[in-house]
Amino acid sequence: MWRWENQDQIVVWIWIGIGLFFLTTLFITLLVISYLNSIKKNKQKVSRMVRNTKNEYWENMLLLQEQDRERLAEELHDNIISQLNLIRLNLNDKKPEELNRDLKKSMQLIRELSHNLTPPDLDEIELEDLIADYLDQVNKSIEVIFRHITIRTPISNPVKLNLFRILQELMTNILKHAEATRVEVSLRISQNYLILTIEDNGRGFIVETHSGGIGLRNIQSRAQKIKAIYKLKTEPEKGTKFIACMAIQ
Repeated sequence: MWRWENQDQIVVWIWIGIGLFFLTTLFITLLVISYLNSIKKNKQKVSRMVRNTKNEYWENMLLLQEQDRERLAEELHDNIISQLNLIRLNLNDKKPEELNRDLKKSMQLIRELSHNLTPPDLDEIELEDLIADYLDQVNKSIEVIFRHITIRTPISNPVKLNLFRILQELMTNILKHAEATRVEVSLRISQNYLILTIEDNGRGFIVETHSGGIGLRNIQSRAQKIKAIYKLKTEPEKGTKFIACMAIQ
């Protein structure tokens, strides 16, 4: 009798073991299924983020291209075409020396426009040298003071190009509209941050009345593209100060 009870207990424990094994297996299976579903959802989420990022990138590219076209059309109409039209109207009234001077001025405007539209060789030059070379040319038209405190931190080509284009946009606006006599440009690069400051002593303006202009929209788009935070401080007759800051990844 005792042997049968002992055997019954052994059978019960065997069934309990089988049950625990089954429950453990079921639990592990559910965990694996849950994990695989989580991986699948994460992959789908990453795929959506990649698609959205690509779409956003191309939208920004198209927007910048359109703004560059608008700016090119504006430059051609306001500066070069107007200058050439004045030369045509005054062909009979001006001396050859004066006409030659006006033609040289028009050629200089075309060269500057071409330089602004041509991408620099970013792989071969540091950001501070790129800015310095450009400001050396601008220094012929206005006093420019350039200060930079930098360390050799790798700066990606998109960041270089967009910051350089922002600088060009601001300098073009200063030369065309600010009536300034001096511009101070400061570049600070540390291991973690980059700060670009551009300040002029011109006549300033009311930001709200110019917020829809091509130049400011172009600056905003380029700043967003490289995840830079910027601030524009200006008042009539008190000059303009632009500060851009971004983290270096």
